[in-house]
Amino acid sequence: MEKADIDQRIEQQFAQLPPKLQQAARHAIDHPQDIALLSMRAVAAKAALQSGVMLRLARQLGFDSYEAFREPYRRWLAAGEPGFSRRATALRAQARDDSDAGLLAQLLEAEAGNLEQTLGAAALPALKRAHAALARARRIYVLGLRSLYPVAYYFSYACGMCLDNVTLLSGVGGTLADELRRIGPDDALAAFSFAPYAQAAVTAVEFARERGAQVVAITDSPVSPIAPGTAALVLAATATPSLLPSVVPALAVAQTLAALLVKHSGAAGTRAIADSEAQLERFHVYAAGRRPA
Repeated sequence: MEKADIDQRIEQQFAQLPPKLQQAARHAIDHPQDIALLSMRAVAAKAALQSGVMLRLARQLGFDSYEAFREPYRRWLAAGEPGFSRRATALRAQARDDSDAGLLAQLLEAEAGNLEQTLGAAALPALKRAHAALARARRIYVLGLRSLYPVAYYFSYACGMCLDNVTLLSGVGGTLADELRRIGPDDALAAFSFAPYAQAAVTAVEFARERGAQVVAITDSPVSPIAPGTAALVLAATATPSLLPSVVPALAVAQTLAALLVKHSGAAGTRAIADSEAQLERFHVYAAGRRPA
């Protein structure tokens, strides 16, 4: 069995697992390098669990022992490690005499890895499914709360250049429920949500599904609470040495989906963009000679 097979088993069984095993499974999905590198006790401590829970997870997934469970993760890490290891060593060597330069090197390394995972060749099928669900929607609702609000705002703004059916859910004044009131089977909800998941975002996604809308989830884990029952699940990596999970990959997904919608909008989309530019010029929004941005 390989790591991808374990991931698939976790995704298939996740909803039926008891809460502690869900917590252990989520850690295995989100931090596979921990499984490969750390002892069972150390992994359990990082996941805020007792060590026996990790063994129970291994047995739940069909392994006789925790060591047997670890082995596919070790092979996975060994297969991918050399390139990343060399790159990390080179970056840190350049920055060894400057702590700020070292932090920048770590940020660069993390974001390069995040973008490779998020927009690499393996992500194309999910991005195409997401585009298809959004392109056929009567109305596209866009949701991103707290640190992900700027991502949702950008996606709504970019799409608004050529589409007239995009609604940004802001929740201003506690009105998120009101803004979603008319969502229905012909609509789509593009939801951005990363751990720790905002409860309002989870509730909004559940409501959209109940109303029959197509949900495009852009999230950080296949066992995210907004992942079940989606028309498209786009996974964005969030690793960073900084304080909050990285939003760079989520913004990259927003840019990509907006670009796909514009690309396939045809002559009507081109006319709408021209009209948008003319309207911005009429209001003198940009300095002379500047393009919209």
